[in-house]
Amino acid sequence: MGVLAFLSASGGVGKTTVALHLAHRFLGEGRRVLLVDLDPSAGLTAALLGERGAAELEERRRTVGDALLRFMRGEVVDLGDYVVPAKLGAFRVDVVPSGDSLSDAMGLAWFSGSRPSPERLLGQFLERSGVSRWDVVLLDTLPFYERRYTLSAFYAADKVIVVTHPYGAEPVRVRRMYGKLMEVVESGIDIKARVLINRVDRGTREGREAFSIVERSLNLPRFQTVLHMRVDYTRVPEMRYEKNRDARREVESLYREVREWLSVELSIY
Repeated sequence: MGVLAFLSASGGVGKTTVALHLAHRFLGEGRRVLLVDLDPSAGLTAALLGERGAAELEERRRTVGDALLRFMRGEVVDLGDYVVPAKLGAFRVDVVPSGDSLSDAMGLAWFSGSRPSPERLLGQFLERSGVSRWDVVLLDTLPFYERRYTLSAFYAADKVIVVTHPYGAEPVRVRRMYGKLMEVVESGIDIKARVLINRVDRGTREGREAFSIVERSLNLPRFQTVLHMRVDYTRVPEMRYEKNRDARREVESLYREVREWLSVELSIY
């Protein structure tokens, strides 16, 4: 179905949690799902495999950064050699873990001067290392203050979900991120990316006015589904949202929107 990247302007907006819940829903439909952790701090990896598991994989050089370093040296890399299984609710999901070596790989790609298009590196790596064996690939990356990761994921993805919330300066930060992206992306950002409003608290004015706040600040395509602030969403990898009727309804609504959106092919790149 395609490669889906999760971006954000700031940390703490819940994009990793959203990625995990959508992965769970795709698994429930019988899809082959791959999660790629593109954050050197390995937050997604630790959430699924534990801190010890993440550290062991880093010591064994079984992370996405290690694979990228080999790829940049001209070696033939099979992505399957770096995939580890993890439990996600009642299912098993394939994960490419992360670690500090990803920082080394990104630094080498962007600052060595030997690659004319470093932002295309991740996409080339995924394509040539066998990513097509999975139906859905979800890329979870750092917030936009590390722009190398954002741009790499943007170019590697078929579609992009920008996760935000309506509080404080966050909508302004998202608008700034879009502005910077439009300076370097040739065209089509408005149809390749959609905004997801997450962590909405209906007990606050900002929560009740989430749509209008985001629309006034961004005027960008967005999902109709809104994800509210629920404790059950934080219970990963157990996927406790399944026990909450309202949470299930929200995840199902978002899943239907994403699935329909992924079925629309783009040819602008």
